[in-house]
Amino acid sequence: MIDLAELRDENRSAVRRWHEAALHDLELAELLAERGFYSDACFYAQQTAEKALKAFLRARGLSPWGHRVEELLRAAAEEGLDVADLLSPDRIGQVKSLSDQYLAPRYPDFRERLGLRLEDYTREQALAFIELAREVLRRVEVCLRREGWI
Repeated sequence: MIDLAELRDENRSAVRRWHEAALHDLELAELLAERGFYSDACFYAQQTAEKALKAFLRARGLSPWGHRVEELLRAAAEEGLDVADLLSPDRIGQVKSLSDQYLAPRYPDFRERLGLRLEDYTREQALAFIELAREVLRRVEVCLRREGWI
């Protein structure tokens, strides 16, 4: 027989682990940007947003898959997270660019498809992606705190 209390506790633990991973990756992104490792900072900004959204979706009983931040945002919006402005025509381009940071900083072939070189990454770009990731994380945290998940 399934123990529902045990399932809830396991899910709460998973939500907290994903949230903690997002916090860790945000800290790494900030440290890397400070040290001038802009491409790596962009990767960890993407990871921050992805893991924060996965924490939120797990709190909804879902097992999210994938790395595209815009897809995770759409799923989170369907579950009640207020992110419509991030999916608007004004912001979706930046969100999609953040998603590209899952691969671009790490894989030369993908970076080449985007017309990027490692030396093309800038401090301003890294800080913009970090701020976007921080914004996603804040929205997730507001909801998870309100609901008692974290």
